Amino acid sequence: MMKKFLTVILVPHDNSNVRKIKVSYLVAYGFVALLGLVFLTLIVLTAMYGRLLMKAHQADRLAAENARFMEQGAELDSLRAELVRMQALGLQIKNMLGVELTAADSSLVANWAPNAKSSAITGALEALSPTQEERVMLLKAIPSMWPVRGYVTREFDVAGGDHREQFHPGMDIAAKRNTAVRASADGVVTTSGWDETYGYLVVIDHGFGISTVYGHNSRNLVRVGDRVIRGQTISFLGSTGKSTAPHLHFEVRKNAMPENPRKYLLN
Repeated sequence: MMKKFLTVILVPHDNSNVRKIKVSYLVAYGFVALLGLVFLTLIVLTAMYGRLLMKAHQADRLAAENARFMEQGAELDSLRAELVRMQALGLQIKNMLGVELTAADSSLVANWAPNAKSSAITGALEALSPTQEERVMLLKAIPSMWPVRGYVTREFDVAGGDHREQFHPGMDIAAKRNTAVRASADGVVTTSGWDETYGYLVVIDHGFGISTVYGHNSRNLVRVGDRVIRGQTISFLGSTGKSTAPHLHFEVRKNAMPENPRKYLLN
């Protein structure tokens, strides 16, 4: 059987010799098939690239939306923190004006957002996993309110044990004599009287193993067995006992062991 051929004639523009290329039908068909395969491959690659571009665009859009949501969440947290700060400022103003805090004020502190609470509050809640009622009771029991506003002259220091001269199981807060001293949290008065070291002394049991100590008072206003709420005036600041100047010696004890008050107090 005689093979069929195609003749390709190449005519140069410079009038040089005309060239003729003889190609068999089989080669021609193979060349056309190869071109078709290349063309099909280009189409597939273009489609895949288009899908990748679309997914990349969607990923960028989702990332932008996520960033926007995070920004809005941060703004919301900031607004919540500002609300808590304003509420705290209101309580501080009441404190400065000598206005007694009510049970509603105490509940307000107890229900502040977690990011406004001390580390002790968060840790206690995580450790106990309480019910809602227990949660409110626990938050009211945390000594988170400063008993008096003044200048901290001596910090908590129990490193090395009580045999050290620098041993100090509480915080000394200096202020004007007869400044109102307020309960740092809800509780029951277990001690109100004279102590050779602390002078006129008040101890409040807040439950959950937590108690607070208020020493060197000029005069106590509460008696043993009295139930007090956070912010209630319990005594007046003085310099009784072993003291050289008017100040409040404030302690926080957990299961009878002294702990750093700054762990509990709100800024």
